[in-house]
Amino acid sequence: MLRRTALLLAAALPCAAACTAQDRPAPSTGRAAAAPQAPEHSGQSLWHVIDADGRTTAQLPDDDPVVSAVRKPVVLHSGAVDNRDERILADSTAQEFSFYAPAFADRLRAQHYDTKLAELFTANHLATRQVGIAWYRSTLPEDLATAKVEMESTIEFTAADPGYLTANGFKLDQPYTQHRTVGLARSGDRWVITAIDKTALQPGTAPTS
Repeated sequence: MLRRTALLLAAALPCAAACTAQDRPAPSTGRAAAAPQAPEHSGQSLWHVIDADGRTTAQLPDDDPVVSAVRKPVVLHSGAVDNRDERILADSTAQEFSFYAPAFADRLRAQHYDTKLAELFTANHLATRQVGIAWYRSTLPEDLATAKVEMESTIEFTAADPGYLTANGFKLDQPYTQHRTVGLARSGDRWVITAIDKTALQPGTAPTS
C-alpha cells in the first residue's frame, strides 16, 4: 500500500489516471502564478480564443467575465484537492466532485477513484497543503462553450508516514509542483470540469511574495 507511487500519488492531488478524459475541449498550452500573478509573457494575455485549426483569433484579458468564470472552478477545485488530510477527506472529496460534470464524476466513481483516494490518505496518514498556483497559456474555441486551462499547482506534504515518503522520494514541507490540463464546459450558468490530465509531482520552488 505504501508504494502507490506516481499514479496514486497523482490521484491524491487530485485524480490519477482516472482523470484522462475523452470529453476534451479546445487545444493549447501556457502560464501565470499564485494568487494569481502571471509569469513573464511579454504583456500578452494567457487566455486565447482559437479557431478550428488552433490559431489564435482573439485574446481575453484576465478580468474578462468569461475568463473569471472559467478560472473560478479551477481555483476552487485545486484548493479542495491540494489542501486535505485524512480527517477532512470525506468533505474535501465531496467538494472536489461538486466541480465535475456528471459524466466525468461517474467515470471517476466507476474507476473507484474516491475509495482509492481514501485508502491512500488513511493508510499513509497523508496531509497536504497548497502553497501556490500558476497559470499558463489557456484556450477557448470561438463559441466560448468550452475551455482548456493549463495551470500548475505547488503543494507540500505536511504529514505522511516515513515509509511512504521514502518509497516515493518525498520530504515533508518541501514544495512539489504538478502541471494540470483542465478541460471545462459551460453547464447552464456555471462552468464544470470535464477532464483533467496531470504530470507526476516534481520538486519545485516555493512561491515568493
